[in-house]
Amino acid sequence: MTAPEQVSVSGKDVVIAGPPGFCVDPTQTKDRAKSAFVLLGSCAAISNIPFKPSPEIPAILMVTVSGKTDSAPIATSMDALASFFKSEAGRAVLSRDGKTQTVEVIETLGRNGAFYIHARDNSTDTLAGAGDEYWRALFNVKGRIVSASVVSLKEKPISTTEGFETLGAFTDRIKRVNAQGLATETVPATEKKPAFPFLKRLFNKDPI
Repeated sequence: MTAPEQVSVSGKDVVIAGPPGFCVDPTQTKDRAKSAFVLLGSCAAISNIPFKPSPEIPAILMVTVSGKTDSAPIATSMDALASFFKSEAGRAVLSRDGKTQTVEVIETLGRNGAFYIHARDNSTDTLAGAGDEYWRALFNVKGRIVSASVVSLKEKPISTTEGFETLGAFTDRIKRVNAQGLATETVPATEKKPAFPFLKRLFNKDPI
């Protein structure tokens, strides 16, 4: 099977690419009018060609891209997002099966215009082979909200540092390939509100 290093979604307006060693799984890519979903894994594993590259950190990468939105930019919504995701409603959004009690938010932080979440989810509705811990970033690309995740493997857990570093590299790669200009999207926070109802639709739950 082919294992491309990047894919264009959302009317070919947004390019998704991962850090070195990660390739797109074409069988799991879903590109729809209002949202897109992309899964990335080891290039060697997806292509079934052992000499193809493999990432240094064993993980599954996932991306959801929203439709065009006029909600407040992520860069101006950090405090509101931190409060939301630590609330019962926010944890329910993060839960794979929509149950607040399955999710523990370990840490949140804002960095370079992206909002990062480190969480543990023991839902039964999970990706085969995936572990409970994951790292997620929310950021803006071309008027859309991108949710990028690094999911640990059950048999090969990764450290907090490895999770954040891999997610940071993933987020930076997506921004670079899309020539992201965050400064052009910044508006006063009082003019628009974070799109929490939309985030529920963004997170729940298409993947595969």
